[in-house]
Amino acid sequence: MTDTTDLLNSLLRGELAATETYQQALPKLEGTPGYEELRHIHKEHREAANTLRQHVHRVEGRPDQGSGAWGAFAKAVEGTAKVFGVDAALKALKEGEEHGIKEYAEALDNGLPSACRNLIETTLLPQTRAHISTLDRLMAGLVKRISAPEAKALVHSGQALLVSAYDSQHKFEQYRLPEAISLRDFESQAASIPKDRHLIFYCA
Repeated sequence: MTDTTDLLNSLLRGELAATETYQQALPKLEGTPGYEELRHIHKEHREAANTLRQHVHRVEGRPDQGSGAWGAFAKAVEGTAKVFGVDAALKALKEGEEHGIKEYAEALDNGLPSACRNLIETTLLPQTRAHISTLDRLMAGLVKRISAPEAKALVHSGQALLVSAYDSQHKFEQYRLPEAISLRDFESQAASIPKDRHLIFYCA
């Protein structure tokens, strides 16, 4: 059962890291829209960790006590929320949830006992997908819509960067606006963009 124990402990560490991540981020997000929903997600990760501990015990293994290397992600999110604000913190939380989906999907391909597979398929995986939907909805609510004249004025004054929201380079060229950059170029330049510069994303 060593392989099963190791796999379950890997999933457990992921849930412990998720618990720590939300615990670190929540104080920075208190008072923001969706705060109670984020608290609920934190609770679900804590419960998932407790359930995985029980499954480790059932295969006569010893549950890991810490999040290991994944714990560093919690500290990164705390810093992200503090320095870059709510939107960036939510994006960081979403990245963690997406990693969780990948971990659970890979675990299902590794011959887990039927009870463990059932837990992942019926509870943990759907729950993590629901977390992403919640985070997407919260992030969408933070987006401020502005008129074309407002956008043009901000871009011309240098206060904002105009970015095409299309992944496709072909669509970027097809719907390109003056002074706009592609999503690909934006991603490559992101680290050097001043933090006080507005970002305006557009699509046709």
